[in-house]
Amino acid sequence: MISKVLSRKGFTLIELLIVIAIVALLIGILLPALAEARKVARKTQCESNMRQFGVAINTYSSDFQDRIASFTWKANVQYADWVGAAPDATGAAANQAVDILRRRAFRDDIQQIQGWIPHVLYSHLVLNDYLAQRLPEKMVACSEDRLRLRWQDSVAVDPNAFFQLQAGVERPDGSSNAEKRWPYSASYSFVPSSWSPDRTIGTQPTVSQGAVHYLFQVPAQGTTTVLGLRKLSDVSFPSQKVALYDSDSRHFNKRRDLFFAYTDSRQPLLTFDAAVTTRKTAETNQGFNPAAPNNPNPTTFNYAPAGWESPTRSGAAQEAVRGHYRWTRGGLRGVDFGGGEVR
Repeated sequence: MISKVLSRKGFTLIELLIVIAIVALLIGILLPALAEARKVARKTQCESNMRQFGVAINTYSSDFQDRIASFTWKANVQYADWVGAAPDATGAAANQAVDILRRRAFRDDIQQIQGWIPHVLYSHLVLNDYLAQRLPEKMVACSEDRLRLRWQDSVAVDPNAFFQLQAGVERPDGSSNAEKRWPYSASYSFVPSSWSPDRTIGTQPTVSQGAVHYLFQVPAQGTTTVLGLRKLSDVSFPSQKVALYDSDSRHFNKRRDLFFAYTDSRQPLLTFDAAVTTRKTAETNQGFNPAAPNNPNPTTFNYAPAGWESPTRSGAAQEAVRGHYRWTRGGLRGVDFGGGEVR
């Protein structure tokens, strides 16, 4: 009788190594593709945020006599029982911004903030209030703005406490009353001409750039300048005029974010026709100085980043840049791209 012995053939060491090598190769191919897909998804989300802003701006304008969304509290008028009347337009706007935070974010611990121009990073609060949104609102932060998203998350557990983050995460220093506003700031900025006059006319001044990127010159107390009250019909070229921009280019740089005013910065921009278009800063006009509208030169200022902001291009403490679409020549009646400056 002949018996058959069944043999079981396994992998040889060489075959196993080949399989491991193939798997490693596939992982090496797929991981960058997955990372790129995630990056595209975050850019798409950022563009969606901007489009939502565009819709909200136009809806607000339809409901409020063609007005562009901006703070509406006036100087020398008391609007709330927690604070008195402000003596000037910026103080009134700051009081309104705090009032929105007290109601929408349930931050009745935040008191009046002095010396604050809320229009720069907080104009969105007017739209948040109009849309009856609870704060913080994810829509106001770019999906690549990880620090600001962490700031938002930090107040979710205890909205009445100063935002606390893990050790080593950059944030404004201290826990003063004024610092409590930061988790509610936006990645996106409304252009100054959407809330201030296009240029200085005679003795009526307008808002202009300070020496460094975070400083703005505002009309002094007692002037006839009115902040806010700009109209969508004031925009002459809505498809060529930037309405909203991110302070940084976040979607096209491999190693770090890049301040918007660098010419090779590239980012999605919301225009006044509610469209979102991606542009390099170099493709936009250089702008002007609204305080000296007849000067042919653009506004120049220093980018001097704080610890939580993107570094300068060279790594120096500050670098000179030009205003571009932050300071469009002609303001709302000007053009940022697709044509020469309107003079």
